[in-house]
Amino acid sequence: MATTLPTGTGTRVAAPADSTSASSTARFVLRRIGRTVLTIAISAIILGILWNLAIVVLQANAFIAKTPADVFRWFFVDSELSQTTAAENRVHIAGLLGVTLWHAAIGFVFGVGGSLVVAIVFTLIRPVEFMFMPIAMLLRTVPLLAMAPVIYLVLGNGIVTAGFIGGVVVFFPLLVNLSLGFRSVSAQSVDLIRVYGGSRWTIMRKVAFPTALPYFFASMRIAVPGAITGAMLYEWLFTYEGLGAAITAAKSQSQYGEIWAIVVLITLVSIVLYTITTFVETAVLAKWGPNAGKATAS
Repeated sequence: MATTLPTGTGTRVAAPADSTSASSTARFVLRRIGRTVLTIAISAIILGILWNLAIVVLQANAFIAKTPADVFRWFFVDSELSQTTAAENRVHIAGLLGVTLWHAAIGFVFGVGGSLVVAIVFTLIRPVEFMFMPIAMLLRTVPLLAMAPVIYLVLGNGIVTAGFIGGVVVFFPLLVNLSLGFRSVSAQSVDLIRVYGGSRWTIMRKVAFPTALPYFFASMRIAVPGAITGAMLYEWLFTYEGLGAAITAAKSQSQYGEIWAIVVLITLVSIVLYTITTFVETAVLAKWGPNAGKATAS
């Protein structure tokens, strides 16, 4: 809403408060994005240096251990010693990546959707939480590598199995953090809504969801790479497609350059997705988080 300010010759119209707030939020988000990109770039340089140094210090076999330069050549430089061109390598690995990202997306949707529904039920019906949360935590202690064959036997080989295995990785951290976030609502906010006749669902919508947003995104930063890990585990164990299966095939053919290229690619993709999640978190919390409008001033 615009306001008028007195001047020596009359009045002038000040900038709308909404416009000023939006501008502050945008500047805050851009600052966070800049810091994140700079941090990732510096970390990548340091990691590359340590990678090369480790190969030299450990005197690793050059046939097996590949340097960042070797990986770059696999992607972009044709070699007479290779049976495939760099362009063919890129097309091949891009197709594999698409399959793995599809499996990861299914697992991510399974995990996020399931944890959100269960966390809401736990918050609205506390006896259900007391009954089933210990069981959920007990299941979390079972290694996924041991659980995956059981899931496969029950569900068979298909997209549901891929979603379930990836969803398990995402589900438990998100469930715990969402439940904690929903319970972090201040008593004063709850009392205020109840005074005006609000229901438990109104409390969830108006207070609990905004309060839980930081907890949600903290888990999402773990869940996004975790979904990729679950997808690759599914491919490695049960299928002949995707990056997980390609690692096994490349190892059997002593194609170590391809293995290192896959590792680098999946690491870069995980970092990119993690960064995108961080950007979304910054924008959403600045607009709708529990401290919306406060952080932009810093």
